[in-house]
Amino acid sequence: MTKPIVPVAVTVNLQGKTVELTQAREDALFGRASYGKYAYAVGCERLFGLFDRHGIKSTVFVPGAEAEANPAYIAALAGRGHEIAAHGWAMEEMDAVGVDERALLERTHAALSQIVGHAPCGFRAPHGRLTEHTLGHLADLGYCYDASFQDDDHPYWLDADGGRGMVEVPHAEILIDATLYGQRQTHDRVMKMWREEIEAMYRERCLITLTLHPRSDYGSARASRIAALDGLLTWLRNLDGVSFLTCEEIAGRTRS
Repeated sequence: MTKPIVPVAVTVNLQGKTVELTQAREDALFGRASYGKYAYAVGCERLFGLFDRHGIKSTVFVPGAEAEANPAYIAALAGRGHEIAAHGWAMEEMDAVGVDERALLERTHAALSQIVGHAPCGFRAPHGRLTEHTLGHLADLGYCYDASFQDDDHPYWLDADGGRGMVEVPHAEILIDATLYGQRQTHDRVMKMWREEIEAMYRERCLITLTLHPRSDYGSARASRIAALDGLLTWLRNLDGVSFLTCEEIAGRTRS
């Protein structure tokens, strides 16, 4: 009897200068405030180049403002086979006072649709927080899935939460690079924790979702971290029954 497939989603939150621009002007992005520039100077190609070498198609969650500022690069990523999904407009809190979330969702949806050539079908909230209306707005725009929650080990339907016909593709805090690198963990320590978590999830045939950032501060883009990630992906690819899928593909399998 064939073993069931263990789905693995490699996701990227493409957070570049937008993170700093929420707090400073463009001409203030120097010193510590220049971390966001690293993504497009070095980090993105280092990370996506690694995926290309492994034959992995990732799901890239892109803020609308990032896409608008770097349209050629975002379009090129889509051309390389990576799924482009929505990640808010400019790192806003969806539940913040005064935020018109519907307008922001529509603005991002329109920008990504124009740049990539087709509408995105997935969404991840910039800070993981949604309001009681967010999923309904996304369903109105035709989204197939959300990937913001961390409340399950398997995809599930969102109809009861207002996401008519939508699927949740959950992820896990321990498999987010920013969680661990933000605590100044070494890459060796991060890889040890990730292997232990993935081995346990693999044994139970759970959905395994890696969440990465192409930044140099809390992301995976430093050369030493990429080398460590390379080793992890090599090990993961050799596990029997593992299948690397985009979030769109995972949602599609659940919906069918």
